Amino acid sequence: MAEQLPLTGLSFASTIVGAQQTQLTYVLGSLFLIISILITILFWQVYRKAVTDNNNEFEQRLHKRDWVLVAAGFITMLLINTATIPFVKTSGNANVDSLTSLLQSFTFFMLLFVAFIGPILEEILFRGLFLNWFFPHRRWLSIGLSSVIFGTFHVDLSSGQVDPIYWLSKILLGLVLALVYSRTKNLKASITLHILNNTLAALV
Repeated sequence: MAEQLPLTGLSFASTIVGAQQTQLTYVLGSLFLIISILITILFWQVYRKAVTDNNNEFEQRLHKRDWVLVAAGFITMLLINTATIPFVKTSGNANVDSLTSLLQSFTFFMLLFVAFIGPILEEILFRGLFLNWFFPHRRWLSIGLSSVIFGTFHVDLSSGQVDPIYWLSKILLGLVLALVYSRTKNLKASITLHILNNTLAALV
């Protein structure tokens, strides 16, 4: 996946630089952000030209009803996280271990990615493109599949150490994001919700 390419490169780089902050850390971190931003812009252009009837969708303001759905989605996400986090493995979770390692080596750059760039890119891919390209006339099938794929994308299947609770939590979060986008028809709504969720997680 597009998002995994720069993350994979950064993971490899973290084995070289370690947790110590050096000039190389800032060079590699900056390169990682630049590549991530370019990939995000590329997929936004694909979404804008291939999916939206109105090329100025991202300039449209969210209405009061949209903000209500974002707020409801955020509360639902808080409940999901509260219910699942106590049961998530604290060790042996390949995805969590990898992110922890990256945060230690590239703290500033990873916080920017996790809180802002990642949510925007994921919403373009999993909601903007997937929900409009795959089974667009079978809403619940499209929402369900996108949620499962979104959740699966956040676990490392190759490690053989998939935490089912962690996986389920990501599927449920993906479901909330898909429902918000489906109801608002505005990618800004799900992006805002995703940023709120990730920012809170990064701060905590």
